[in-house]
Amino acid sequence: MTGSSVPIHIVAPYTSRHTVRISDKESGYLLLEWLVKRFPFRDHSQWDERIAAGLIQVNGSTGHNKQPLHPGDNVTLTNPHVVEPAVPDKIKIVDDQPEYLIVDKPAPMPVHPGGRYNKNSLIRLLEEQGYSSLKIVHRLDAVTSGILLLAKTPDFAHRVTYLFSQGNIKKKYIAIVRGVPADDEVEINQPIRRKSGHVFEWHHDHIAGKQAISRFRVIRRLHDRTLVSCTPVTGRTHQLRLHLQFWGHPVIDDPLYSRDFTEPYHAPQRSAISLRHVRLSIPDLGLDYQLNPYFTIESGLSETKPTLT
Repeated sequence: MTGSSVPIHIVAPYTSRHTVRISDKESGYLLLEWLVKRFPFRDHSQWDERIAAGLIQVNGSTGHNKQPLHPGDNVTLTNPHVVEPAVPDKIKIVDDQPEYLIVDKPAPMPVHPGGRYNKNSLIRLLEEQGYSSLKIVHRLDAVTSGILLLAKTPDFAHRVTYLFSQGNIKKKYIAIVRGVPADDEVEINQPIRRKSGHVFEWHHDHIAGKQAISRFRVIRRLHDRTLVSCTPVTGRTHQLRLHLQFWGHPVIDDPLYSRDFTEPYHAPQRSAISLRHVRLSIPDLGLDYQLNPYFTIESGLSETKPTLT
């Protein structure tokens, strides 16, 4: 797939500390195994080195890797040299109203701080542009681009959150998927649950997973890929990506779910994927926003793909 470089936002290295309170469900874990499970972006040896270096504290004292954790314990993690992944430098403002802001979120960029990202997140970068106190009412994956609605007032945030809960908000995505589906349209009703860390999985047990429904419609086929319209009926994390995987036609460049459709693999999510949120419709509020996809089925992501350099 082709692409050209775009300006990137780089943050100078800094020291960070944050504290996590151990929940009842996490009781009994040893410190090292808890760190690996809770923060899988580092492996056992990396977390072991950080514990040995005194960078992990439990209730204010230096922790050790076989230390048992109990409900209410406070684990403080210190990172003396945070280097955040780069993200695109520009966020396009689609509409700026007194009650809300509509942006075209670039990728890769997380909506809110978390994991490897803090200052290089959509919310933090919008704060730098003068948009403070924005309320997140829905999310897009870091690697997914497209329409994102942010509330400026608590009242608007409450109204939109309620409409989401009632299923009165319609979203449409465009994706390039692997292979050529036999059916023109399909509905996937497959529960989703967290597997580990930031990786989720579809599951046959409707009790073990949360209900998730998606509808897909073929727009155009080529010999090895297909352009598909995607409509999420429910709104679970990674829902469209997982349901396309379940269908046997994952997003063609998805770093987590694009290989063996029964087993996601742990690859870094450092570039945009061919999944774009192109329409957000809220009839009860008279809102309907549409964007053009910036990729084509012939070449995948186009020359405007946000490839970071």
